[in-house]
Amino acid sequence: MSQAIFEELVDVGVETEDAIDAIRQLGTRFEQAGFVKDTYVEAVAAREAEYPTGLQLEDMGICMPHTKGAHVNRPAVGVFKLKSPVTFSHMGDPDTKVQAELVFMMAILNPDEQLDLLQKVMKVFTNRQAMAEFKAAQSKQELLEVAKRYIDS
Repeated sequence: MSQAIFEELVDVGVETEDAIDAIRQLGTRFEQAGFVKDTYVEAVAAREAEYPTGLQLEDMGICMPHTKGAHVNRPAVGVFKLKSPVTFSHMGDPDTKVQAELVFMMAILNPDEQLDLLQKVMKVFTNRQAMAEFKAAQSKQELLEVAKRYIDS
């Protein structure tokens, strides 16, 4: 898969009330752009409640909500920088809370076929330079360029 980052799935300054609102707002963008089925948002919210995706990185909190391929039309990764952090539960310990500033929402159609994409996204989280660039992005265009550089390359 060559392209995972699409302009309509990247934004800066997104205002959300909480984790569920973030999932609903951002998942709706995937749906409106035709990447996912109308079942996607609820499926992501349900999965997040059972299997949280928050991660506390060195300099910021992030999350990567997603769900099964049955709810996906075509693969993509959305990257959204929130105006204010929202609380997600930590991936490894649901009792630990993460103040997520960046949401990497994923529409994965076939995990086996998109293993390379999943590895690229996970590699970004361990790359201090990449995360510094994601954090520093002040506009949609800057965030789009950073996402394309690290995820679509």
